[in-house]
Amino acid sequence: MDAAPARYRTAIGAASLIVGPALMSVGDLIHPPERWNAPAQIAVVAASASRWYGAHLLLFLGMLLFVPGILALTTVVATRRPAAGYAARLLLLASVGALSAIFVFEMVLGRFIAAGADQSAAVALLETFQAGGIFGALGPGLLAFFIGTALAVVPLVSTASPFRWPAVAFALGAILIMGEIILAEVLLSQIGNILMLVAGIGFASPLLRGRGEAPA
Repeated sequence: MDAAPARYRTAIGAASLIVGPALMSVGDLIHPPERWNAPAQIAVVAASASRWYGAHLLLFLGMLLFVPGILALTTVVATRRPAAGYAARLLLLASVGALSAIFVFEMVLGRFIAAGADQSAAVALLETFQAGGIFGALGPGLLAFFIGTALAVVPLVSTASPFRWPAVAFALGAILIMGEIILAEVLLSQIGNILMLVAGIGFASPLLRGRGEAPA
């Protein structure tokens, strides 16, 4: 009786695992350079405000469209290790809010500068966002993404299944994205998001073949 809804959920989850990372990969590939220094970053954005906005719009849409994929992935994990799967789901969904907030701010920043805002005002806006009262509040949400990823991939890597190599690719992608956040080096997240896309394709294929169940 539940077979048809289950098939729909599986198909939507599998599509999400591909479409979400694909949009984020394209967004990162067109992403201008990043700098932690606010005046230097504003100079970069001022030189390519529309490109900056477009990149973060794609990242934002990709993150939202990735939600069904998170549910599908953590369901697979939960069939193997329920506690880890449910904890990973909670943390990854929480991280969607934090990451979306960052992407939306970056979109606002691009529009703000494209509309002719004074660069000193844009610097003040970015420095306000980077201060502890704002970015510090988002920090736990960012951390949740990496902890949730670890909880999701370890059960899949530690068992022989078609999900093992996609889990490894997903983990490597997350590590590179963390490196980009720390070092402000866009190339790292570009590679990381492509690895996430490869992992998403790798997850989607066995899901669609009905191989997401727990091993006997």
